[in-house]
Amino acid sequence: MLNLQPIPYLSEEEYLAMEMASQERHEYVDGAIFAMTGASRAHNLIAGNLYSFLHTQVKNTPCHVYMSDIKLKIAERRTYYYPDIILSCSTNETDDYSISEPCLVVEILSPSTAQTDKREKRVAYQNIASVQEYCLVAQDKCRVQKYTRQANTQDWLLSQYGIGDLMRFKCVAGEMSLADLYAGVLS
Repeated sequence: MLNLQPIPYLSEEEYLAMEMASQERHEYVDGAIFAMTGASRAHNLIAGNLYSFLHTQVKNTPCHVYMSDIKLKIAERRTYYYPDIILSCSTNETDDYSISEPCLVVEILSPSTAQTDKREKRVAYQNIASVQEYCLVAQDKCRVQKYTRQANTQDWLLSQYGIGDLMRFKCVAGEMSLADLYAGVLS
């Protein structure tokens, strides 16, 4: 016989209270929670390399870059995600634990999250009016897919980067080489 188990529904307030007290991180999608897994060393090095580059680019500007412990709140979807990197230049952010108006969102692909990052999260992030760029970064090979919003439209341009390429960002001045992005990771 099939053993059916009810899935508990959590309100947004219950989720936020639970998350503040929890040792583990959880993403929240319209009442359902999903436990986050730990990151590999490659994942962590790539995130650190990108954070360092972006942090240098936004010094002395109103922009701020955040790593994986800050939630991205998508109010109209009643959703909270933990992207690997968030860049926000908004002066409207008031919550100490989440960002709601990012300019750039980056997910470093893991075997357990890649499909969600490529489909569900891409659609969710691209529907946030402030998001100008969404990057999917492979950790097992030198490959980045960057979606860039086209000026004053809902259209997105997909750029793909590999070994030897320079990646220019719309949200910050400057460009980063993929060699620097993958420094210490791929030989």
